[in-house]
Amino acid sequence: MNALLTLPYGIVRFLRLMRRRLKIADLRLRGVLVDSSAAIHPGAIIEPSGGKIVIGARTFIDHGVILRGLGGTIEIGDDCSVNAYSVLQGGGNLRVGNDTRIASHTVIVPSNHVFSDPDIPIRDQGLRQEGILIEGDVWIGAGARVLDGVVLGKGCIVAAGAVVTGSVAPGTIVGGVPARTISVRGKDD
Repeated sequence: MNALLTLPYGIVRFLRLMRRRLKIADLRLRGVLVDSSAAIHPGAIIEPSGGKIVIGARTFIDHGVILRGLGGTIEIGDDCSVNAYSVLQGGGNLRVGNDTRIASHTVIVPSNHVFSDPDIPIRDQGLRQEGILIEGDVWIGAGARVLDGVVLGKGCIVAAGAVVTGSVAPGTIVGGVPARTISVRGKDD
């Protein structure tokens, strides 16, 4: 039987808190700027990889999340959540505004391969890295993909499974592959 199951709940909570604090201390030693009030699951993979990662106050990073700087910057604001098994890369720079919700299995990649010359292997044509800006109070549904060059306007919603290839206006709800406008928040349909 699991030893934690026999411990009083107060002790279990304390041990979990200590485990989270150790994770934050380890991240700080590796150059990650993380607010002390953030909750980083020990099973999250956070690698600056030649870049910079900043995690704001009261932000939650769940188990299995992968944050990789890849020479760029990932900046996650205050009061955000990045849920299980999401992947956020920073190669072309990624900024996530305050109060943003990122559901499980979301992938956000601020870079793209150049492939215009069919006579040169794609791997030899370089990368385009325009970056991604996610303004505040955005909700990105489970399994969504957000690609390079996109701006998600304040208060917009990305439906589950959507692939966002172009910028989204504030307060707009998008879905589909590629993502298209479904509705506008607050508008009666």
